[in-house]
Amino acid sequence: MIQRKHLIQAALLSLTLGMTGQACAQGAFPSKPLRIIVTFGAGGSGDLLARALGQELGEILGQPVIVENRAGGNAIPGTEYAAKAPADGYTILEYSSTLAVNMALQPGLPYDLFRDFTPVAYTFEAPLVLLTPATGPYQKVSELVAFAKANSKGVSFGHGGVGSMSHLSGELFKRSMGIDAVSVAYKGNAPAMTDLIGGRLDYYFATVSDVLPNIKAGRLHALAVTSTQRDPTLPSVPTMVELGYKDFTPTTSWGFLVPKNTPPVIVRQLQDGIAKALGRPAMQERLAAVGANSRGAGGPDVLTARMKSEIARWEPVIKAAHIKPE
Repeated sequence: MIQRKHLIQAALLSLTLGMTGQACAQGAFPSKPLRIIVTFGAGGSGDLLARALGQELGEILGQPVIVENRAGGNAIPGTEYAAKAPADGYTILEYSSTLAVNMALQPGLPYDLFRDFTPVAYTFEAPLVLLTPATGPYQKVSELVAFAKANSKGVSFGHGGVGSMSHLSGELFKRSMGIDAVSVAYKGNAPAMTDLIGGRLDYYFATVSDVLPNIKAGRLHALAVTSTQRDPTLPSVPTMVELGYKDFTPTTSWGFLVPKNTPPVIVRQLQDGIAKALGRPAMQERLAAVGANSRGAGGPDVLTARMKSEIARWEPVIKAAHIKPE
């Protein structure tokens, strides 16, 4: 009996020590720098937002948060890299709308957003602005639509690459308004802006921060923004919703994911840290500087719903326009 009692006590002690060790290991997170994988190059809106959040999150967690740019391949290689990273919370992937578009556009991806990742938080979104040349014959959305319908050759719109937000929004506008419009692809936004300013394109969708200087300089005319509320940097520009186009609300979205099987306690710690970071005045100032906001921010369920809604929004557009990956 005594030997059996000692065995039971030893087993209970071992179990207790194991649980304590596990709790200590979990409580030790983070014990080294974290990294955010950004699937685009430095300097863009997503990169700037990731760096701003990383700085605030690092202060909250007590460890540096480093942004690692893995650009190229329309965000696919960087996403695959993050999917294969250790599921320990130290590698975080910045979600952007492009990742949802890839799910709809690219068959046979080497990863699945829902299978290979755990959502952490939905954080930012930025509206798009509908632009026309300042010298164009239309100063309102209705005038652009009327001009396109009256012109037997239709109109043209530019975009910065197949599957980009400027491309898909241009196609969505074309179909929503029932107009004929030729899609003109460019290698990036800069050459497209040159042609738009020069009157060689009729319309273009871009994030506000990318084109605000040209709008303020009078080189481009902003017809409407796609957010449900007016953009504070363009207070005189109406929303598409105000103009009666209630379903035309495409935005560029961002959030954060971690590799599947990351311990739930770590996911919650990251989620709480991100929520605190978003609430800091410095973070809100940086959001405003790039024309983004965190009004719809939320946890894993919000991000999952956002990813699904973006796939559902863009899949029919991709099919209707017969868009193929490059």
